[in-house]
Amino acid sequence: MLVIRILLFLSLVIFINSRRSAKSKRIIILVLGRIDQSPRMQYHALSFAKEGWEVNLVGYQDKKASGLFRSHQNIKIHAIPTLPKQFSFRSRLSFLLIAPAKILHQLLSLLFIIFKIKQSSYFLVQNPPSIPTFFLGHVLFLLRGTRFVIDWHNFGYTILALKLGKNHLFVKILRIYERILAKYAYCHITVSHSMQRVLEGWGIRPCHVCYDRPPAHFQPLQASTRTSDLQVIPADFDPRIEKLLVTSTSWTPDENIYALWDALKMYSETQNAVPLLVLVTGKGPGKADFVKHIEKNPLENIRFCLPWFSSEDYPRAIACADFGVSLHQSSSGYDLPMKVVDLFGCGVPVVAWNFPAISELVHDNENGFIVDNYVELYKKIEMLCSDERMLQSVRQGALDESKIRWDDEWTKTIPQLFTLDSS
Repeated sequence: MLVIRILLFLSLVIFINSRRSAKSKRIIILVLGRIDQSPRMQYHALSFAKEGWEVNLVGYQDKKASGLFRSHQNIKIHAIPTLPKQFSFRSRLSFLLIAPAKILHQLLSLLFIIFKIKQSSYFLVQNPPSIPTFFLGHVLFLLRGTRFVIDWHNFGYTILALKLGKNHLFVKILRIYERILAKYAYCHITVSHSMQRVLEGWGIRPCHVCYDRPPAHFQPLQASTRTSDLQVIPADFDPRIEKLLVTSTSWTPDENIYALWDALKMYSETQNAVPLLVLVTGKGPGKADFVKHIEKNPLENIRFCLPWFSSEDYPRAIACADFGVSLHQSSSGYDLPMKVVDLFGCGVPVVAWNFPAISELVHDNENGFIVDNYVELYKKIEMLCSDERMLQSVRQGALDESKIRWDDEWTKTIPQLFTLDSS
């Protein structure tokens, strides 16, 4: 009898809360990762804050890191407690053993944090990851009436497939989980039209596209600040005799940094090749191995520099580049690399690796080039280093691209989705 009463009570709570209207200008934004390494969610938080929303930003926090998310009084940060280093994944077996414990820890931590936050009208999460965030979104809706919105950066199951293989049981389960739970969200935001079409094909609606665009602090190199900006580069760089190539990488399996090295090896064997300084930014597990590789295999007329920039210095450094290279191959084929957006924000043209959605961002022969292999990459690098007219042509295309900003894109799409009900 007690069980029946409890079930009836819970049913009543769920019935009442699921019909609550959105009245408070308060939103929870969840980043199940490091906040300072999640620029799009930072931009969302800042945009909502500028519109007068009370933003509760939940995620892993590096207290030493700086970022836009710290710059507005309407943003309150809630740090997720981290697990000990012993819970890191070192192999496929350790992943299978540790992942369930990590998910449980995340779920309990998030429940504790989120239910301490005042009643919010919306709960915005990025995907991936979808575990346990999709489940948590539905719990919040049922118990508090908070509208659950998913910002699709990629598909979680395709990233898991890079680690376990696309035919692994866990990958198939995650694909089903993502598709089923996503259907019941209030609405969806995607980073590309290609991704929007895939979701709509799954019966997931409504879907709205909000492209990644650079914020205001990514700007083309100005003559007045050129000298000071060049000093940010931690190498003796002389633009009179060298070209500067920039690539940003997370050192993950969907970015093959060795394809760039193969292309540069061919370039180094070219007669009268213009000297190159190659700036490789980013942190990740494969960085140490690549450092050993380039030290063991030096290339003529090519110097490598692998710095880590602060959020203030990164835009200044990439603005100095003659051109950039994007090695992102996309686990799904439908996301778009933020690193290209950063470069375009600074008016820097990009040579990008081909995948289905990339043409939505990089327009071949206009603001950059699209390549299918390292030989084609070598040819584009050689052309941009030797043909100043072509370099200036695609640079102009990138400068045109830099005029479209995050605030413009966000204002065009997002406010109409996050409406409040009248009292």
